[in-house]
Amino acid sequence: MKLPSINDMTEKALMAFKRFPITLSWAITGSLIFIGIVNVDANLLFDEYSGLILTFILGVSWFIGARFFIEQTKNPKKWDWLKLIILGLLVLFYSHLPDLSGYDHDPKYFVRFFLYIIAGHLFLFAAPFLLNWNSKAYWNYLKSICIAIGRSVLFSGVLFLGLVLALAAIQALFDIDIRPERYGQLFIFCLGIVNTWTYLSDFPKDVLQQATINYNKALEVFVKYILIPLMCLYIVILYAYSLKIILEWSLPKGWVSYLVTALAFLGFIIQVMVNPIQKTIKSWVINKFYPWFYILLLPLIALLFVAIFRRIADYGITENRYFVLIIAFWIFSMVLFLLLSKKKQLKVLPISLFILALLSSFGFWGAFSISKNSQVKQFQKVFEQVSVNENIASNEQYERLSSIIEYLAEGKSLTRLDDIVQLSTHEICKDTTEGSKRTYGYNAPQQLLDTLGIEIDENDQVRNSNGKSFNYFPSWDKNQTFIIDDYEYFSQIYFNDHDDYKMKIGEFDILYHQKNKVISFFSQKDSSLVHKVPISEKLLNLSKYGTNMDNVPEENLILVSENNQIEVKFIFTELGFQIINDSIQLNQARTFLFLKEK
Repeated sequence: MKLPSINDMTEKALMAFKRFPITLSWAITGSLIFIGIVNVDANLLFDEYSGLILTFILGVSWFIGARFFIEQTKNPKKWDWLKLIILGLLVLFYSHLPDLSGYDHDPKYFVRFFLYIIAGHLFLFAAPFLLNWNSKAYWNYLKSICIAIGRSVLFSGVLFLGLVLALAAIQALFDIDIRPERYGQLFIFCLGIVNTWTYLSDFPKDVLQQATINYNKALEVFVKYILIPLMCLYIVILYAYSLKIILEWSLPKGWVSYLVTALAFLGFIIQVMVNPIQKTIKSWVINKFYPWFYILLLPLIALLFVAIFRRIADYGITENRYFVLIIAFWIFSMVLFLLLSKKKQLKVLPISLFILALLSSFGFWGAFSISKNSQVKQFQKVFEQVSVNENIASNEQYERLSSIIEYLAEGKSLTRLDDIVQLSTHEICKDTTEGSKRTYGYNAPQQLLDTLGIEIDENDQVRNSNGKSFNYFPSWDKNQTFIIDDYEYFSQIYFNDHDDYKMKIGEFDILYHQKNKVISFFSQKDSSLVHKVPISEKLLNLSKYGTNMDNVPEENLILVSENNQIEVKFIFTELGFQIINDSIQLNQARTFLFLKEK
């Protein structure tokens, strides 16, 4: 086999740039910008410039798809305006993004990004065949995409690892200090420039003329002995589960919807892989894949709809359930199309999914509008039930109200509840911590429910597995002064919900028992137990102030305990705990500890 020379590689690189000037310029420009940002401060890349990253990543697949589409038209120059439209839409996308720094951002912008990048790749998969169709050329086109991806990942990955090892060797052998940022810059260079350029360098131009099928034995074995058996295993599992729920006369679990969806996508992938040779190859398994897979899939699609509609009926629509629902309708439509259509043009699969991805990202029919409207209606329904019961809620109702408030707060739509509760939810739940960039506090659900006077029914036998949370997190600028003259030792202690805590203070060892909520003091001389301080009773007393304990009087945050050997004083500076079924779970606590011997 003849290895490519430097001249061959250079010539291919130049030809790729001439063929894809906008795409490669876009990738190179974005990569160089990000390399420069990392050189200043790598944290800025995912803080102040995260919107820029999303925009440059998004543009690559869309520009490639546009070029593939234009090349297959009769007069490519007449379609150059398509690139300008894509560029304009990318600028619009970037300008529409809010400040994404920190953690207090609306997640819908990231969801939109993933929808648009999925749509961009689906556009790429079908672009050359939007105006023309050839099943064999389409199969070769998809094969070329897979080969190009594999080759580009291999080349850029090997180059990255090689350069990283070279830098590590230089640093170790010559004692040259190499900044950690250099490795990040190398990764951006290899992924953004080398990977993209390699992907485009050997991609065939005359896609519609590539109609000769080269179906190698390895691919046949992979489909015949790996993919189809896996598909059959999923079918057996799902049919067995269907029989189980019929015998038990129960509704299916929501998780089954993901398995049916995965099975459908696996079947579509197999259909694409075997489509050009299904009728000619001597393999009973491949010959009978169509139509039997789709016939067997139809009852499972019914199971999919039952599972998703059950979740929607119980809890309303969220973005996740919205997408599962539209994918379920898409799967059902594609199965009917493949079973009933005479032409069976497989480009319908990516094109229809592309349209769904775009349409679901905006408008009153989109995922975000429908989900928020549904959750507001769910809140109103539960809130009215609780109001009729004199603001006494079951654990399930309390949890539903809390989860809806948290969902709307994350989506910056909490004010949608103002008309229902007849209060300004923004004023009640806004984060008042000085310097905080958060719109709403961490305890927004509890703040709002406490303001509304909603309490859990003490006689409710259905217990909430998460319990009720209590928190004390004062502002950082809060001044606290303590008298220390009466004590010999001072230390700060931090507890969490995972481990027992050990430390030393003066002549004593301290052990906090998470299970018993007891702080024990041992003598370092003979390891004898000197004193035990239980804290459960103190936490129960503090819970009387409500879930948001930021306004608890300072004297009530002090716990003093003594015996004939020592006296200790604890001052809680931060606190978070839950009460679950009358038991206490300490999530975290930060305390000042004062100690003196008698």
